[in-house]
Amino acid sequence: MTHIMILFQIVWRLNCFQMRKYHPPVPKPVPKNNNSLTISVFDMGISDEEWERLQKALDWPGPDQQITQLDLSTSPVHSTFSIAGLKNNYKVGDNISVIITARDHNKNLKTYGGDFFKAKLFSSELKASVYGEVVDHRNGTYSVTLLLPWEGQAHVFVRLEHSSEVVQILKKYRDSSFPRSHYNGHFEGSGPNKTRIIEVVECNLKWGAEGSWRKGSCCCEYKDIKTGTVWQCERPKKLSCDKLVYHSRGSMENPLNPFEKQFFAKTLTNVPITGDTQIINILPNTTDIANGMA
Repeated sequence: MTHIMILFQIVWRLNCFQMRKYHPPVPKPVPKNNNSLTISVFDMGISDEEWERLQKALDWPGPDQQITQLDLSTSPVHSTFSIAGLKNNYKVGDNISVIITARDHNKNLKTYGGDFFKAKLFSSELKASVYGEVVDHRNGTYSVTLLLPWEGQAHVFVRLEHSSEVVQILKKYRDSSFPRSHYNGHFEGSGPNKTRIIEVVECNLKWGAEGSWRKGSCCCEYKDIKTGTVWQCERPKKLSCDKLVYHSRGSMENPLNPFEKQFFAKTLTNVPITGDTQIINILPNTTDIANGMA
């Protein structure tokens, strides 16, 4: 029994020493921007290095100055693509490199990146296609590596989805508090002499801590406990905030001004660009077959 007590005391002291020695990691502070929806890197369970890699992957270059003329934006007519080192024949499993050159409406080479291009290899006969990752070199040129996965013939197809100028416009409104969609809040309650009062007011999400959609004590607020999202409705003139019954969809509002709308013309977005039209001949990869038989 004495030996057991001695062993217990040793283990207890060792545990106490380890508890005093161990210091749990300090949580990373959350930025104090008064945004209830802010999630820290610590909350997401990723390292600072992983966070930096994500930020780098999401970084999208754009114009280095404010664009005040449409003809300075990327032109799908004057932008081109070419296949580097095009050969007569390839084998299944090979890659080809495609170079995209962006130019403005004055045929000048763009000096910055940010254009949204899509590049693919396709076969009309096989009804097959494969896309490649577009690498932005941030100087008006882009490169794409396309895999040749099937036997037969193929072509390269490149499309300008959005110019870098359009991307910047989209990012501006994505990050803004502009209410693109509007909603109606329906309030109902009892009035004098057993009458029924019905009021319909405008409602929308509350953007940021200050609520940039409406200011001051103008509104009734309804907070989602789980997400922290706050829903605002203009305060009814006769009824209290707890008389909200339901919502309905209101109008849609286009945030673009007349100058910005020009960049979204059908002739400038989601348009194919010209380039190498040669047929790519893809032969069977007999090397892999021979290695397998060996």
